[in-house]
Amino acid sequence: MKTLLAAIALALSLPAAVQAEATAWPAKTVRIVVPYAAGSTPDAIARLIFDRVQKATGKTMVVENKPGAAGMIGADQAAKATPDGHTLVLAPSGPLATNGLLYRKMPYDPLKDLAPVALVAETPTILVASNATPANNAQALLKAMADPKNRMAYASPGAGTLGHLNMAYLVARSGATDVPHVPYAGSPQIVTALVANDVQLAALPPLAVAPFVKAGKIKAIATIGPRRSSALPDVPTLKESGIDFAPVGWFGVATTAGTPPEVLEAIHKQVAQALKDPEVAAAYRAQGLDVVDKGPKAFGVYIAEEVARWKPVIQRFGIALD
Repeated sequence: MKTLLAAIALALSLPAAVQAEATAWPAKTVRIVVPYAAGSTPDAIARLIFDRVQKATGKTMVVENKPGAAGMIGADQAAKATPDGHTLVLAPSGPLATNGLLYRKMPYDPLKDLAPVALVAETPTILVASNATPANNAQALLKAMADPKNRMAYASPGAGTLGHLNMAYLVARSGATDVPHVPYAGSPQIVTALVANDVQLAALPPLAVAPFVKAGKIKAIATIGPRRSSALPDVPTLKESGIDFAPVGWFGVATTAGTPPEVLEAIHKQVAQALKDPEVAAAYRAQGLDVVDKGPKAFGVYIAEEVARWKPVIQRFGIALD
C-alpha cells in the first residue's frame, strides 16, 4: 500500500517538476543574436546586459553578431530557434516591429514569430552630415537637399531601420527628388563613409557619432527625438529647429514565439536586475541612452503602439521594400 501511495504521489508531482524544469532559465548556454555589426549600439547594449546576466546566473552568455538585411538575418535565427528562451535577439524597432510594414516578403513575421521579452533602452538619434555638406542647421539642410546642384546621398544601417525611416521622412519633407539611400552593415561603417564624404547624411545613435562630432570630423545638425541627447546636449532637437518630428529609437530583447510565459518572465527578471546596475546606467548615459525596463506584456503593447505610429508614415511616403 505504501508503495502504491508513493507511486501516486510521484505521478502527481511530475507536472510541477516539469514546469519547474521549464522555468529554470538558463538551463544551458544562451545565445544572444545581435543583427548588426560589432561596435554598434545594440552590440554594446547586449554586452552590457548579458555580461551581468552571465555573472548572476553562472551560465555562459554568447553574443553573436549577424548583420545584414536590415537586421532580419539575425532576427530570423531567433524566430526559428527552439522555443525555450535560450536563443535571444537584441535589436531596435526594425527587426522586432516595423520591418513587417516595409517588406513585401520576410523570412519571419516579427509580430507572430517572435515573443517580446524586455524593452531595455530608448534613445534619440542624431542627424549628422559630412563636413562638405553646405548646411549647419536643419532648415538649411532641407533647402540644400532640395537643390539639385547639391549632390547628396544618405546612409543607414539597412533598409527599414529607424535611420532609414527618419531620413526618408526628411528627404520627402524637403521635396528633394534625387537623394539616394545607401545601406551599410552598421554605424561604424557609416561614420567612416561620412568622414570620407562618400555619403553626406545619416541619422545615427549618439554613441556612434558623438566622438566624431566632438573631434570635428562630421557635423551634428539636429537631435531626432523629444529631448536633447545627454551625449550631445548642445545639439537642438528638430522641434526646436521648427520641424515637428520626434520619433524615439528603442532597443529590446525578444525570443522565439511559443516560449512558455514563465520562461519569458524568468529572462526578464535577470535582464531587469542587470539594468539596475549603476555601471549600466552610467554606460547608458555616456552613450546617450535612457534606461527603460518593460517586461513581456508591457513590451508587447509598446511594439503594437510603435507599429501603429509608423504605419501611416510608411504609407504616406510610399516606403516599400522587396
